[in-house]
Amino acid sequence: MGDFRDHGLMLYLGKPAYLGFIKLQADKSLGRSYAGQLAFTEGLFKLGYLAKDDYDLLAKRYSQGLVDKEAEKKPQSLADVQKLVATQKLEADFSNVLRQWQTMNVKSQQYWQKKAEANKGKVLNAQLVLDLAQGAVQS
Repeated sequence: MGDFRDHGLMLYLGKPAYLGFIKLQADKSLGRSYAGQLAFTEGLFKLGYLAKDDYDLLAKRYSQGLVDKEAEKKPQSLADVQKLVATQKLEADFSNVLRQWQTMNVKSQQYWQKKAEANKGKVLNAQLVLDLAQGAVQS
C-alpha cells in the first residue's frame, strides 16, 4: 500500500454532481480544492458528522474566494474603469453560461467556448466554461 495518503480523497463525480461542483466554484469564486472542501464540509455537517464549532471554522475557511474583493486595486483612470467594468460583465456572462449550459444549443456552446478561450487567464469563470465544455464533449 505504498501510495496511500492519510488525508487524500479522490472522487469521481457523475455529470450532475460535476456540473453542481462547477457552479459552486463559479458562484463563490473558489478554487477546485476549496470548492470540494466546502461541499464536503457542508455535507458532513448536514448529515450530523461534524460538530457546529468545527463546521463554522471550516465553512469560513473554505468560503474564501480566489480573489479578495477588498484587496483589489482601485482603478486609476477612465480606461482602467472601463476595463474593470468589461471584465466584471464577462465574469457575470460566464457565470450565466455555466448555469444555462445544459439548455444551450451546440452553436451557443461553441460561441461561449471560443469566447472563454479568448479570455482564459483574464476572467476567472472563463476556465470553468472551458472545463465544462471539455466535460460535455467527453460525455
